[in-house]
Amino acid sequence: MAEEDVNQEALPPEEEEPAGPPEPMEEDFICEEGAPGWVVTFGDMMSLLLTFFILLLSFATLEKIKYKILSGSIQTAFGVQEIHPTFKRPQARKVLAKEFSMQFSTRNMLDGMKTVEERQSARTPSGRVDIEVFEDYRGIVVSVGEDHMFEKGKADLRPAIWPFLDDVLRLAVANQAQIQVEAHTDSVPIKTARFASNDHLAAARSVAVIRYLKGIDPDLPPQRLEAIPAGESRPRFVNVTEAGRKKNRRVELIFYRAPKQYNPK
Repeated sequence: MAEEDVNQEALPPEEEEPAGPPEPMEEDFICEEGAPGWVVTFGDMMSLLLTFFILLLSFATLEKIKYKILSGSIQTAFGVQEIHPTFKRPQARKVLAKEFSMQFSTRNMLDGMKTVEERQSARTPSGRVDIEVFEDYRGIVVSVGEDHMFEKGKADLRPAIWPFLDDVLRLAVANQAQIQVEAHTDSVPIKTARFASNDHLAAARSVAVIRYLKGIDPDLPPQRLEAIPAGESRPRFVNVTEAGRKKNRRVELIFYRAPKQYNPK
């Protein structure tokens, strides 16, 4: 007995094994790493929808003529359409509409006229034209030098300017712009058998441009066109040097938002 007691005292105490993590219960839900599988499908669907609506938005900038040919079942699907007169400001632009009036846009006119200027430069053999496009308090201004449009002391349009005026009128009509033609001269007096003064020359030149525009589009309302013989009264540069006088001999085509039509009762 004594030996058994001694052996038991000599044995080291047994170490207890560390308790591991508790086993999950059947009711517990184990979350997997990463996004669920349905999120990928949802993201693809959102990307496709975004692309679809961007495509619809790009269709809204197409030409008006292309929209006019859409009729029949599309008209029925989108309901009754309202026709806005040109002098009434539309509340919203309809993507699929049979008839609508485009609002005057300064940005569209400015960018469009710069494109027309580049097109005219490409037509010129030298590739250089005396045309300047800018914006001021009057609206969008296209300044054309005398040499590019008329012969000195005359009021007959050069044939080389005809394609340029065609493009200008097409853009102005598409944007419902009012067109004002200002003819300018230098301060050197003129007196010929046809023109008694610079004012007479400026008046003949402004009217010549108006007549050409009316000849292109006979249906253009006359109230959309204005001829102003400015003569030597509005110089942009000093008339002291020949270079300044040459820059002052010009025709300015001014485009701005047409006022609402006045209907007196």
